[in-house]
Amino acid sequence: MEVTFWGTRGSIPVSGPRYTEFGGNTPCVSVKLTSTHDIVILDSGSGIRELGLELMRTIGEHSGNLHLFLTHAHWDHIQGFPFFVPAFVPSFSLDIYCSKDARDILSRQMSAPFFPVGLDAMGSTKRFHMLNGSGEVRVGNGCIRNIPLPHPQESTAFRVEENGASLVFATDTEHSVNGVNEQLASLAKGTDLLIYDAQYTIEEYEKKRGWGHSTFTEAVRLAEVSGAKKLVLYSHDPTHDDVTLREIEQAAQEMFPNTVAARDGMTIRL
Repeated sequence: MEVTFWGTRGSIPVSGPRYTEFGGNTPCVSVKLTSTHDIVILDSGSGIRELGLELMRTIGEHSGNLHLFLTHAHWDHIQGFPFFVPAFVPSFSLDIYCSKDARDILSRQMSAPFFPVGLDAMGSTKRFHMLNGSGEVRVGNGCIRNIPLPHPQESTAFRVEENGASLVFATDTEHSVNGVNEQLASLAKGTDLLIYDAQYTIEEYEKKRGWGHSTFTEAVRLAEVSGAKKLVLYSHDPTHDDVTLREIEQAAQEMFPNTVAARDGMTIRL
């Protein structure tokens, strides 16, 4: 299993010299499985544009069958979809999974006065699937399970498993003041890779309770409770530049050594 981070930033894309190390694209992660040439994609923030260009460059190395899992409909998680080139190409097929009506959400995003062409301009074959509160999808020998997450209008966590390797993608979630999310801890139990929302510092979180995000300290606590082998801090705040994120990464590593802050373009093989 090969996991590549195309967008790691929360809320809004950022750019400029202060963001060169960690990048500025909003959420998108791709997963290459070993049992199939299909590609699993988690979220379609602005990072999916670069993924799309890579998929066009590497036609022949994958099947063209793409499985896009959307955590929720907030803009930073869908804003890249209109710029995802494979969606316009008839030889590609997209299975799109969401706990909400993804066809309606993506159609409205690509309608006047917000965008010049509609969803029907995309020539790929598209199939939309509504996820239940807790369920699973099979892709090759891989299994993708989902559970709901506490977030305004609700988000979704995914666990991708294949041939003994696993990752959990749990972004845009707010931790409970009463302890860890037991359902999420169960989903993440023993996972090789835990990708978790760490948008705020502890001080920032005190001012933004109820906004739907978490902290690196809660990421560490969940990793420890669940027995995760590696922790990836994700959904970086747009105000956090490279210096700030290196400081957060170091502080987290002092608590949980096998921690890394996600960077655009980073690949992890499991």
